[in-house]
Amino acid sequence: MGDPLARLAAAGVEARETAIPGALERVLGRLSPLAAAGLAYVQDAGSQMVAHLAASPGLVLDACAAPGGKALLMADLGGPATRVIAAEASARRRSTLSRLRSRWGAMNVSVLAADALRPPFGTAFDSVLLDAPCSGLGTLARNPDVRWRLAPEDVARHAARQRALLESVATLVRPGGRLVYATCSIEPEENEGVLAPFLEGHPEFVSEALPSWVEPFREDAFVRVDPVRHPVDAFFAARLRRKG
Repeated sequence: MGDPLARLAAAGVEARETAIPGALERVLGRLSPLAAAGLAYVQDAGSQMVAHLAASPGLVLDACAAPGGKALLMADLGGPATRVIAAEASARRRSTLSRLRSRWGAMNVSVLAADALRPPFGTAFDSVLLDAPCSGLGTLARNPDVRWRLAPEDVARHAARQRALLESVATLVRPGGRLVYATCSIEPEENEGVLAPFLEGHPEFVSEALPSWVEPFREDAFVRVDPVRHPVDAFFAARLRRKG
């Protein structure tokens, strides 16, 4: 594949490395022609971080996968030793995911119609990513209309669904396997407020050691991308291990 920075430079794009392994930040130039040709994928740094935390050899589930960027990155990181099941309940969003998979040529990604609240799987996974549907309040910088579409009670509604989703997908993690919970929300009710009761009720899950590169984003046992300190979307993530 060659040096990504050199290949981008040859296409007239100047980029620089970030704290997240393999992630590049555009400085100058247009990425859209490369993205249209399937040679580059534009993804927020927080999303890339979450995919890195969940990536694993073996069988991986992206439980709420659309639009598909994290599934593709997990497949790339795992290589031939990894098969990613990209599950999505929405037919419209699943169609977007399938087109992206084809354009990227991700042969180790399988797109499946599946509801994470009622997962149709009879097997256990080496790693499960739940990037849970949320209020999206971490994306205010690029989606300012979010604040007008949400009512105060919506955060509690999202948190209730997130708790149910986490309970559901946790059953799919094999002993010794990994579970990553993530949101693009800044609200504690959707983050620590979901994880604390889950961990209290499931002593078989414990926090897993985090890689050293997350240090700029580490907050105790969790990872948090703060848009006040980092000019990207907010993201929260926890990486758990099921005891073997």
